[in-house]
Parts: sequence; structure tokens; C-alpha cells
Amino acid sequence: MSTTSDKSLWSFLVLTCVISWPLWIASGVLSRGDLMLYDFRWLVGQVGVFGPSLSALIVSGNIGKELHQNSLRILPVLFLPLIVLGTLIAVASPNKVIEFPVLPSVLVVLVAAAIILFFSPFNRHLLNPATGEVQEKPGAKWIFLSIVLIPGLFLLGWLLVNFQETGWQISAFKGNFGSFGWIVLVCFAHNFLLGGSLGEELGWRGFLLPELLKRTGPLIASLILGVVWALWHLPADLSAGFFLRGPGAVLVRIIWTLPIAILFTWFYLKTNGNLLVALFLHTSLNILSDLGFSRYEYSLLFFFILTAVLAFVVSVSSPVFRKLF
Repeated sequence: MSTTSDKSLWSFLVLTCVISWPLWIASGVLSRGDLMLYDFRWLVGQVGVFGPSLSALIVSGNIGKELHQNSLRILPVLFLPLIVLGTLIAVASPNKVIEFPVLPSVLVVLVAAAIILFFSPFNRHLLNPATGEVQEKPGAKWIFLSIVLIPGLFLLGWLLVNFQETGWQISAFKGNFGSFGWIVLVCFAHNFLLGGSLGEELGWRGFLLPELLKRTGPLIASLILGVVWALWHLPADLSAGFFLRGPGAVLVRIIWTLPIAILFTWFYLKTNGNLLVALFLHTSLNILSDLGFSRYEYSLLFFFILTAVLAFVVSVSSPVFRKLF
């Protein structure tokens, strides 16, 4: 381990919190609890959501000239949806993604398509912020799985929760599959751009995970990242809660995040650190809350159990996890 690498790692961790936490607190969004409104307070808080990715690019850009140029190429890609689309959405101030007006909805989808292309392996100028290496092609199977695996596990949990119920409901579905498909597409695009994926994944899987893998094996690296990822949510969890209220919410967040972090690492290793796959995975997780599933929190409990079982199976059986330390 080099001193420079250790310094970069700690700089990233500190800078991430320095960017995110004050913006969340200053915006006032934490005081809303479960109430969501996509207004200008949300937009200020949203800048804080980009703390991990911004920190990764800042720290990476100070390592060498090539990575400095790479960070400069990526930064506009982060600020375009944040400033332009974020402002457009904040002006409309909808309560839910499914209530976005037509113009923001269309633009969100178009901008997401462009940024997906930017982070695809077709862009040979894009380097991993931690390794400085060009992305390899992940394979169609892994791209497909990164989009459908997590929703598939949730849907299975939802079915298990509701199989004896008569009030099955997805509030985003109004009986028209065409309009429902468009709503899912808008929700996916929004979560890709402004729901956490773009703001976080350049930090967690683009920088922190590769740095941890230099020091330890995949399982330990996943557990460390899971704890860091969970604790980054500390102000939000202490204010709004996460299943529980108060300090218990922090513990629940950590327990919730660990198996997800293991699955994300599995995808990272199987795709040679492809950033687009990480972005898709994160988006496929965050989209679930926007579609209005009946008995959602109970379904999340079953989803967690299924995720934990799969994470355990992967961690003990997949060859990429054989190196423990």
C-alpha cells in the first residue's frame, strides 16, 4: 500500500461527508420526514447526493494528469442533469416522479439515454476514477441482470407478501400497459440521473471499492463499503428514520446495506469494474419506491431476506469471492 493511496482514500471519505451533510442540513429536506416534494429545497439537497461522485472525481483528478483530464470530462456530465433538469423539475414542484409534467419527463429520458451512452464501453476516453483504466465490455447478460435482478427479487417478495390478499395494487399502473411502460421508463431515467445512482456510484464502485480491493479481499471490501455507504446516510436516517426512528435506524440501514453491497461487488468483479453496470444496479434498486406497490414496507422485508440469501450464496460459492483477505 502506498502512502498516496491511503491519503486519497481518506480524502475521499472525508470530502464525501463534507459535501453531502451540510447541504442536506442547510436545504431543510431532512426536516420533512417522509414528505417528498421536488422543489428547490430538494434540489439543494440533491447536490449533496452527488457528494460521493464529486469527491471521487476531485480526489482522482489530483492523482495524475490523465485522471485530471478524465475528471474534467465527467464533471459536466454530472452537472448537466443536476442543474438543468433539476431546476426544471423544481419549478414544477411535483410530489412524485409519476406526476412529472410532460417536458421534464421527456427531457429526463433523453438526457439519461445520452449519459448512458457516455458511460458505456463505446466511450473509450472514459477511465475508471480509481484505476485509470478504460472500461471493458461487460456482456449483454450482465447488463440485463443489472436491470432486472433486484426488481425481480423485490417482485418475488411482493408476491409472497400479497399472495393471500385481494388488494394488490401498483399505483403507477392505471390499467394501460403503454402508459405504465412510459412511467417506468421515466422513473428509471430520473433515478439514474437524480435518484442517487449518478451522484453516488462514481464514488462507491468507481473509487472506493477499487481502493479497498487493493487492501483486502472482495468480501471484506464489500462489508467495509456497506458500512461506509450506510453511515453516509446518517443525517437522513437520524432525522427521518429508516424503518425505525433514532439510532436504531442507523443500525437497520447498515444491516440492510451489507448484502446489497456484496451483490454490487459481485457484479463489479464479474464485469471488470464496469461503471454502467453499477449505475444500472443502483437505479434498479431506487426505482422500486416510485411505483407505488401495495404493502411496500412488508415487501421490502421479504426482499431483504431474499437479497441476504443470494448475497450469502454468492459470497461462498462464486470464484471471485474466494480471496477473503
